[in-house]
Amino acid sequence: MRKLYEDFFIENPDFYIAGVESKPLFDNNLEKMLETMEAISVANGIKSIDDKIDIKISKVQKFIRDKIKSGTFGDEVWQIYRDFYMRTVGKGRKNPINVFTTNYDLFNERALDSLSFPYNNGFVGTYNRRFNPASYKYAYVEDMNLSKNVWERVPNFYNLYKLHGSISWVKKDNQICERNIDSIEDTDTLMIYPTPLKDRTTLMTPYSDLFRAFETELLKTNSILITLGYSFSDDHINRLILNALAIPTFRLVVFGKSDSIQKLIDMNDKRIIVIYSDDKIQYFKNFVSKAMPDIQENNKEMVSLSTVSKIIEAFEGDKGE
Repeated sequence: MRKLYEDFFIENPDFYIAGVESKPLFDNNLEKMLETMEAISVANGIKSIDDKIDIKISKVQKFIRDKIKSGTFGDEVWQIYRDFYMRTVGKGRKNPINVFTTNYDLFNERALDSLSFPYNNGFVGTYNRRFNPASYKYAYVEDMNLSKNVWERVPNFYNLYKLHGSISWVKKDNQICERNIDSIEDTDTLMIYPTPLKDRTTLMTPYSDLFRAFETELLKTNSILITLGYSFSDDHINRLILNALAIPTFRLVVFGKSDSIQKLIDMNDKRIIVIYSDDKIQYFKNFVSKAMPDIQENNKEMVSLSTVSKIIEAFEGDKGE
């Protein structure tokens, strides 16, 4: 948030709220600034404080969207995500891995697509992809014998839940749709912006469906939740995690360090494991390269074959032209 805050004021050095210079006021936290702006917007209904506050809110939101879009195709981060998913592949793993993220970006989707790993992100359809929470209840299987009804789960499958929405989601005709980000207007994007109002927004579709699914997975017997890059600053998420601790078999593994995480340590619950180090093992890149298992050789071969096949397809396409 600090870097985002600094970048905003580099682009907007004369940004004032209610006639006051804004940069020194919010502890380098864009969330606090948006909170104040939203409050002023509400107060304007009683007495005008800043008649351009809604335009200014839109300006901050557009800045956030543009930052996400500009970073969406960063190859260095994308490669870390690829390595992350490669290291989760296990021989014979049939139960899907559930990935819950509050990020708006498309690195998860890009990595999974590039690896040709099967996954479900809650959207159904091809030409017109629409959100359908029931899709998370579907089992993806392969036919093991054409002469009999013998089925087996597709191995190494993933469910991707974007709890705060995505840069690629839009709302059209009361439906949540997925679009290419290049074709989305700024006013169309469906995201929960970083303000305290996001707690209330999670009660609405599609977020209510996503959080219900999150809670359902947490409350299953022997569930393990591993968090990375989450500071435990979102009360609406914390409530679900703390509720899950009422289940004796639930386990929580936290990679990170913050005041809120320290409160978890102070609970002195053996089911809560907090991991961090001076050399920042809790950072995504270090977590992937140092904490996760090595990539299996057969997985490297699988990706290599996938890459070769794409090169052949591209060559044949050029040849056809």
